Amino acid sequence: MAGSETDSVGGPVSLGSNGRLCGGNRARSDGWSFQQRNVFASLLVLCAVCCFIECNDVITSKGELPAVSSVKNTVMAVFSPMVKAPGPCKFLAGTRKQNHQCRRDIGLPEAIKEARRLAVTHCQEQFRYDRWNCSIETRGKRNIFKKVYRETAFVHALTAAAITHAVARACAEGKMTKCQCASERKPEATSLAWRWGGCSDNLKHGKRVARNFLELQPKAGDPVAEMLRHDSEVGISAITSAMTDRCKCHGVSGSCSMKTCWRRLGDFNTTAALLRTKYHLAIRKIPINNKTTRRSAPGIFRPRETVYDQLYYFETSPTFCSVTRGRRCLHPDNCATLCCGRGYTTKVIKTLEKCRCRFTNGRCCQVVCDYCEKYEDRYYCK
Repeated sequence: MAGSETDSVGGPVSLGSNGRLCGGNRARSDGWSFQQRNVFASLLVLCAVCCFIECNDVITSKGELPAVSSVKNTVMAVFSPMVKAPGPCKFLAGTRKQNHQCRRDIGLPEAIKEARRLAVTHCQEQFRYDRWNCSIETRGKRNIFKKVYRETAFVHALTAAAITHAVARACAEGKMTKCQCASERKPEATSLAWRWGGCSDNLKHGKRVARNFLELQPKAGDPVAEMLRHDSEVGISAITSAMTDRCKCHGVSGSCSMKTCWRRLGDFNTTAALLRTKYHLAIRKIPINNKTTRRSAPGIFRPRETVYDQLYYFETSPTFCSVTRGRRCLHPDNCATLCCGRGYTTKVIKTLEKCRCRFTNGRCCQVVCDYCEKYEDRYYCK
């Protein structure tokens, strides 16, 4: 028969039918002190916080595994409509590694946002009167990232160049905490009247961050990833050629008896124009596989290159005719190509602009102007 007794501590316990203790203060005999329990609870909270951070990285990276090409996903996000992402990279749904970089490197998310602006605006400026105007769609739900087209090679090169440019400039402007002005060596050809100083753009750090963020490591056995890495390196190399010397004169009455010089990146439009030239000169290659031989495919892509001067692609570009409806042409001859034979419409646009400007009563510094109507023909694809 079951009964009750009192343990050595003084708490009530009950005896089951088999004579064993049930309930009571048996937990006090486990050897855990109050301090030990607090330490254990703190460790559990710390583990929960770490797990939350890691899980958040996985969620914001859309479940991507490390084997997935980060450079392809990043470029796709750059040329997609901008939405604010929940991760630390803010306007870019990054991978786990990219989120870790954005979290630890203060100022990097803003630099990536600036790189996105540079890449998209300058790409559209370069191709505004071409069939492809940097839209990622080709037809229906297809896009330029399904295969490696000439356009795919260009946007990868442009994105890598934009990240390098934005980070290098942010370092010089003091917007990032892990870098500063570049410590450039004084050129040997510099005259004695020059003083090498100022604040140079940190191109070296910009290239390092771009390669780490895009994860441009060689991937043996994956010709697509290796080609995208190569094309991205072409963009970084194009930025390197845009470095120029900037000087500021010092002296009495602007005599320029002393100069302070530093290294600075040129306007990004120059780099975009250079990459567009490389886009038109891009070479189609055939990926290496077990069935490809030198005799059957003379244009094999072999990724082991150290000079990044040529863009490569695998597939012939689509026509992009489905994305040119409603686009503006430069002139009727341009419409013949841009509109894919569908024809075009002409709209007469009336604008007002200042004309016949003159000084008031023939005296200086006060100008009056008339307003004249101007009619302009604009052409749009059907």
